[in-house]
Amino acid sequence: MLNVKKTRLSLRHLAACLMVLGLLAAASNVQGQRLPTTSPGPDAAVIVGTPGKTTQDLFSVRFVGIDGRNIQAREIMWLEPGRYELRVLVNANFSRMGPQRRPSREARQAERTIEVEIEAGKRYHIRARYNREERGSDDPYNIIVWKVEEV
Repeated sequence: MLNVKKTRLSLRHLAACLMVLGLLAAASNVQGQRLPTTSPGPDAAVIVGTPGKTTQDLFSVRFVGIDGRNIQAREIMWLEPGRYELRVLVNANFSRMGPQRRPSREARQAERTIEVEIEAGKRYHIRARYNREERGSDDPYNIIVWKVEEV
């Protein structure tokens, strides 16, 4: 009877150890895939998605992904220098399109990507440009680097 209790205790202990090892392995895997976001400073670049300029058919964007990985939606972020594929959502709830019909809600909320190569010490303004010639298409927006500034 004493051996059965020791065996049960040993199996529980073994299960707990395996669970801890699994969590440690998962944590080390996550650290290996950390996002390239960083703190503000001279060794980083800032990526900005707002404000829009609707009088120029430029709309703000929210960043929702970096290099195929989801991130919490944000309008500004600091990144390490390098090349990235950024996934964005267009914030185009209004415009000055006059009597023309604005794009559907689905077209405005679809995710789009842009590839950028960034350098430290610069501010990159990413915007969605509405193409009036494409207004009947499923995707009338182009994601562009609108302006680059020294920080």
